[in-house]
Amino acid sequence: MSVIITLGCRMKNSTLTLDHIGSFDRIFTKHLSNAIDAIGKDRLPALLIKLIKFRIKIDAAILIIYRPKSKPVLLSSTFKEKRAKLGLSNYINDTYVLNPAYLSFKKGETRGITKITEISGKDSIKSAHYTNFKIKEARDEDLGFLTEGWPERLEEISILFDLPNKEMGELAIFKKKISGFNKTDLNTLQILEPLIYSILKNHWTTTRDNTIFKNTRSNQNKRYENFGEKILSPREIEVAQLIFEGHSGNSIAANLDIAITTVKSHRKNMYKKLGIGSQQELFSRYIDSISL
Repeated sequence: MSVIITLGCRMKNSTLTLDHIGSFDRIFTKHLSNAIDAIGKDRLPALLIKLIKFRIKIDAAILIIYRPKSKPVLLSSTFKEKRAKLGLSNYINDTYVLNPAYLSFKKGETRGITKITEISGKDSIKSAHYTNFKIKEARDEDLGFLTEGWPERLEEISILFDLPNKEMGELAIFKKKISGFNKTDLNTLQILEPLIYSILKNHWTTTRDNTIFKNTRSNQNKRYENFGEKILSPREIEVAQLIFEGHSGNSIAANLDIAITTVKSHRKNMYKKLGIGSQQELFSRYIDSISL
């Protein structure tokens, strides 16, 4: 694939030229080459973050695509702890609508570099949000709240990229507040931003349809596996899944090594818990769950 990276993009205070690129050391140039070579491949988002980490000391980073009327698409994350991954999942599936980056996206402000403290909007969080979203109050945090599971005491810089199809990319980088970002970090990001934007835009244009398809299928599979998890017993969930796969009562009994009367009992209890009265309503409930 032929890729053109625009090196002469104008910024507020400087222009990135070939002279700037030539001043970078060989290792950085190698990182840049690796990222360009990976455009259109699954490894690109992680390499893009690695490119940033070579020039700026950061503790974590995530790369996300925001889309109109859809949940965000997570392209890459350096979160490794189980709780941090839970926090990221809660963000992608629930609390992203409260994030300043998403609110900027909704307002059409889709390009720029900003500290999250500059657009935090703490006063916009109402008491009802603590009931309706997976967040807890945290007045010492930049946003005034914290998504459940999200790592504490992190300073954040968001790099926003406008993309085709009215979409927006966000590369969010994090540093422990005890050290924080300095003016040199921001200046470095200003220089790198046009390169990152060109690489990401080329990559997303190439992989968008396939990535969205895989993301949708993955979410549907999770909803299939988790259908009724908060309402049904583990055995009732197994019965429901076999029904969705087209198994008859006798086939379900054979697969689970239980009597047909037990299958009927599980089905009856399942319908009662879900507040439905037929297999057709069960399928409707399932289709609704995977279409969210």
